[in-house]
Amino acid sequence: MTKALKIYGTSAEDIKIVSALFQDAAFKMEDMGWFPTERRFALVANRFVWEKPRWFKKPKGERVRTALHFENVEACKFQQLDQSDPKAVVSLLAIEADGETALTLTFSGGAAIRLDVECIDFVASDLGESWDAIAKPHHDHS
Repeated sequence: MTKALKIYGTSAEDIKIVSALFQDAAFKMEDMGWFPTERRFALVANRFVWEKPRWFKKPKGERVRTALHFENVEACKFQQLDQSDPKAVVSLLAIEADGETALTLTFSGGAAIRLDVECIDFVASDLGESWDAIAKPHHDHS
């Protein structure tokens, strides 16, 4: 049994930590949304468990269902992200802070989401037990 992740963050430094944990998280378009009246952006993803050592029994690693939500979101802008297919799967590569008032979620294929925020305020929580990953994420650095 793995200890469940629960992180609360309020700074650009905290964003670096959650970005590393969510690198290569995969989810369907229908599993994220911006709720303007609540000033919240949320997603639920299958997160690769980077923080856990991969023993010889599980060389491909594990994934876990994890929720991530940002509070105090004033605007949400999508770039090159097709929202027409709710079943389309996207892969999150990084989350970056531009000072304390803007966040960018970058996806494979060049897509991005920009969140204009009053302040950085997020929570990430694992929602259950992990399972064996089909494959370990790989990035071509050439």
